[in-house]
Amino acid sequence: MGKFRYSFAVALSIFISLSFANAKEKTKETQLKAKWHKTLSIPESSDVVFDSTNNHLYIVSDRGALYETDTAGIILRKSKLEGLDFEGIDLLGDQLYISDETPRKVYCVNKHTLEQPWVKQIQWGGALNKAYETICYNPVTKRFILIAEAPPVIVEYDTAFNKIDQHYFKYARDINSAKFFNGFVYLLSSKDRKIFKCNATTLEPLESYIINVYNAEGLCFTPQGNIYVVSDDWQRLYYFEAFKKSTE
Repeated sequence: MGKFRYSFAVALSIFISLSFANAKEKTKETQLKAKWHKTLSIPESSDVVFDSTNNHLYIVSDRGALYETDTAGIILRKSKLEGLDFEGIDLLGDQLYISDETPRKVYCVNKHTLEQPWVKQIQWGGALNKAYETICYNPVTKRFILIAEAPPVIVEYDTAFNKIDQHYFKYARDINSAKFFNGFVYLLSSKDRKIFKCNATTLEPLESYIINVYNAEGLCFTPQGNIYVVSDDWQRLYYFEAFKKSTE
């Protein structure tokens, strides 16, 4: 019986390894190289979003601060809003949505005034620094996505932040940022140094892109498909000319 169990365990291990290898083969992987990077004067930058109406960036910091910058990362304004642990940011119309991990809050901030019209308390268990790492609005499903960093857990909410669905993202060791672009949801993994292009409905990865950025915490897209990535520890802003606008 012992020999049978051992043989079965070995066979199962081989089957799982082959299945994982086959799954990786089905996902196209591409290396991306940054065109430039600049040092930020923003400490512990954790996420970024691009505003196509004024070509500005909005960057949040782990220290609970919100900044508006130009595309070179030069600070133009700092909001009076003070949080504890801002981790994610997204832009929907004139409103910025900011996730504050430690107190489990989502702030809605007017991009013109950088003032807060409302705040929503989100129920989330676990340690103080083990809640959601990012926030993203998905117009395909008309849901907000909040993601716990590691292991990555994706939780979907309606626009009133009522919980709709929850599932694991098993293809990365962590997820630090999420953005919708051109019909797909893109997820950034700091530990794997990858960007995953995902089906907007199933959130299953279709392709992945390797980026040589240490501790990449946030990403965003321009309408032309160029990418900005912020690094926390290195306090840098990276720029990639990578994606092209298409009708796919």
